[in-house]
Amino acid sequence: MPDHGSFQSYDAGSLRVPRSDRWLLALLLLATFLLYLGSLPKEFTNWDDGTYVVNNPLIRSFSLSNLNKIVTEPYFANYAPLTLLSYALDYQLWELNAAGYHFHNVALHLACVVALFVLLQHFGLPKAVVWLTTVLFALHPINVESVSWTSERKNLLATLFFFLSFDHYIRFTKQKRPIHYLTSLLFFLLSLLSKASTIVGPLAFLAYDYAFSSKRIRDLKLYDKLPFFIASEVLAFLSIHAAGAGSALTSYHRGGAALSLFASGFLFGEYLKLLLWPVELTAIIYPSRDPSWGDLWIWAAIAAFGAAAVLTYRASRQAFFWLSFFVIFLIPVLNLVPLPVMMANRYLHISQVGIWVLLASLTGLAYRSLTRWRLMRSLAFCLMAGWLVFLCYKTWEATRVWRNSYTLWTDTLNKNFYDGIAHYNLGLRFQNDQQINRAGHHFLISTLINPKYHNGLSGLGAYYFQRGRPELALRKLYAATNASPDSDVIANNLGKVLAEMGDGPRALFMFLKATYLNPDNIGAFNNIAILYFRAGQIDSSQEISRLMIQRFPDSWDGYFRLGLCLEAKGDLPGALQAWEESERRVGADKAMSAEIQSRLNRVRHKLSSLAQPGSFPGGS
Repeated sequence: MPDHGSFQSYDAGSLRVPRSDRWLLALLLLATFLLYLGSLPKEFTNWDDGTYVVNNPLIRSFSLSNLNKIVTEPYFANYAPLTLLSYALDYQLWELNAAGYHFHNVALHLACVVALFVLLQHFGLPKAVVWLTTVLFALHPINVESVSWTSERKNLLATLFFFLSFDHYIRFTKQKRPIHYLTSLLFFLLSLLSKASTIVGPLAFLAYDYAFSSKRIRDLKLYDKLPFFIASEVLAFLSIHAAGAGSALTSYHRGGAALSLFASGFLFGEYLKLLLWPVELTAIIYPSRDPSWGDLWIWAAIAAFGAAAVLTYRASRQAFFWLSFFVIFLIPVLNLVPLPVMMANRYLHISQVGIWVLLASLTGLAYRSLTRWRLMRSLAFCLMAGWLVFLCYKTWEATRVWRNSYTLWTDTLNKNFYDGIAHYNLGLRFQNDQQINRAGHHFLISTLINPKYHNGLSGLGAYYFQRGRPELALRKLYAATNASPDSDVIANNLGKVLAEMGDGPRALFMFLKATYLNPDNIGAFNNIAILYFRAGQIDSSQEISRLMIQRFPDSWDGYFRLGLCLEAKGDLPGALQAWEESERRVGADKAMSAEIQSRLNRVRHKLSSLAQPGSFPGGS
């Protein structure tokens, strides 16, 4: 946007920042860091953190096998190799200390703040606009989900690398130096390899070329965007393939792409409310209205948004660019490609910048227009300051919510008791804490809210089994399987119940099904090895154990099972070696570490006894 009067602008062609601004930026970073201390003491949540970090064998080391899988295979319905590599780095530094992962996320958020501050300077914006936009991005509670949730590391990485890519793209357009173009392309690739949400980045580059030049649309150059579009197409294909393979492409409202596009104007309004007045932020967001062609409110929202777009375009190309920026980065999450979640706080992580620049520019315009009315000007200043204080309070409040699974899901249920997903996840927390009755209570409520909710049915089945009602447990687990036949977790849970009931063949079938649905389900492989071992089929159990070592070389499980098999066959030195390998890999699991140590001590004692004189026949 053009500079106005007394509002000083940064030099768009320079990176030099006044020393006073550096101190102010450092102060902002410190304030942001202190706000995110509210998440401490930090635990991993049971919302994807187990899959991405706690139980992820791929992050246990930088072995060639792990690196090959990270780079060449999708993981958990996503293709985000750079994110997995960042988790692997964390694991090498602090294993499963959740606080370490949290501080890494906070550091990435602070890096995004700095990158945005530098990027905004190249647009020739007024200094006050740059600062207010940066402050809002740094402190707004909408970002807490991306920062305090370990599993959303990918959002932070993608945003950071995209800001750097856009920064170098602008430098290329101004200086025409190939190094800036290549650097921009490199950072864009890193962004895509972190999360596919930035595949729309080339559209933002095109919008920039149009808005910040006097060219007509037909005069814009497309050839220099071609590598960016190619990279976007490739990552889009890989991401859709990964999501499809992971059964994650399930339409939220079953209305199709056309209805999703129609409802987008209404969704824009919902997101604006979250940004401007975030009083009820929650982990799981449900739109206030279901999309329908006959809904007059949605038609009115589309008309209002269209009118705003026309007015913004007439005001200036640059103002229209920032509105377009907001829209462009919501395109991947408008459910045009069916997604399981229709709305989420994390979807606004990049797109919010467009709204903040517009808001900051309008604030500056209003502030200048009130020059003659000092009282009104002071009142407006106080309102803005009060709003910023309110945002900081909501951010601090939200960080405390993300401390652990209990705080997260109780907060979600306090804001929406009829959330079956939250009841299920809270039930899991109680189940892990051995509070079986409380777990069963929440599993039951989740199925009462949605009788076909597969996870709730599975949890209820586990509860009934623990309460000694196996027949009822089987009924619930079979119902869960019918509701979600492609769930490897449910197949594995059903197999465990069948195994405990003595139905070995059916249990084996369900375990094998789980490994077919998810070849990385190490728990199912473990259960197959246990099933064979209990049945006295030691050779088969040993074969599965060696397969586990081959597939998950950095996990303790395969070596532990192999040790049991070798001990059963009388190969004590082999068992000792297997358990020593298992002990090296067990990590922070104290209970398992104690179990392995106990077995090691027992075998070492036996070997020591056999080595004593007179222990062997004919010994002297």
